[in-house]
Amino acid sequence: NWQQMEWYGKANFLKGGLAFADFVTTVSPTQARELRTPGGGFGLHDVFLSLGDRLVGVLNGIDQRLWTPATDPQITAQYSAGKLEGKRRCKAGLQRSFGLPQRRRVPLFGMTGRLVTQKGLDLILSAPKLLGSDAQFVFLGSGEPRYERALVELASSAPNRIGVQLDFTDRLEHRLMAGADIFLMPSLYEPCGLTQMRSQRYGAPPIVRRVGGLADTVEDGLTGFAFDAYTAEAFQDAALRALAGYGESAKWQAMIRRGMAKDFSWERSVDTYLDVYRRALVHAAAAR
Repeated sequence: NWQQMEWYGKANFLKGGLAFADFVTTVSPTQARELRTPGGGFGLHDVFLSLGDRLVGVLNGIDQRLWTPATDPQITAQYSAGKLEGKRRCKAGLQRSFGLPQRRRVPLFGMTGRLVTQKGLDLILSAPKLLGSDAQFVFLGSGEPRYERALVELASSAPNRIGVQLDFTDRLEHRLMAGADIFLMPSLYEPCGLTQMRSQRYGAPPIVRRVGGLADTVEDGLTGFAFDAYTAEAFQDAALRALAGYGESAKWQAMIRRGMAKDFSWERSVDTYLDVYRRALVHAAAAR
């Protein structure tokens, strides 16, 4: 029925695909719930609502063979949850790579990815208490020119505390994960996200907004720091909590080890996908 594709007088092939599908999967349970809301469905929330339990969120995974600090050949020194000495060497190496003084006791915040509105750069740039604190920051990636310029200017104003590299490399991303103490990911929206999983595996608790897969993978106060409202104040409060936590050595070490022990492999998702495919076969057979 071609009318299933009609959308405000135009043809919407995504709407048609959703309408004709036996089952629909997305990349996290929270994203599946968000798609059913006016703010998260981008005009198609009623279609997602109509799917009922045929819309299933299955959490993405990461390749833990590539993202394990105990075996990662791309980082300065390998380490594990039981033997973290190598992470301190990775921090010093990351500081050198970004031209920062090697200050062992100062918290080092890291961010890698596309420098775009979705990733929450507005919040970071509007957090004066955080950016003015006795901490260091490294940013890796490229994106919208206005954010590239803002970060480069920020680094120029505080060259001993802020480093920026716009030329992304896989090796440098691995080194950032290994060397950072705290990871920044205050996304406006995030269907799933992968870097917050990698950062936990590498002992860098992430600061995230509680949306999409970030809500499903980061436990506030246990493996990272989460906030709800998309405001600079809410983000800054979470970041200041992280700063305070960094100074409590025993609790911080426990948080790091909990994050490093988490299983973010694809094996977790396989059974859920198989169940969805079985249910889809039954649904398709019944519809004939």
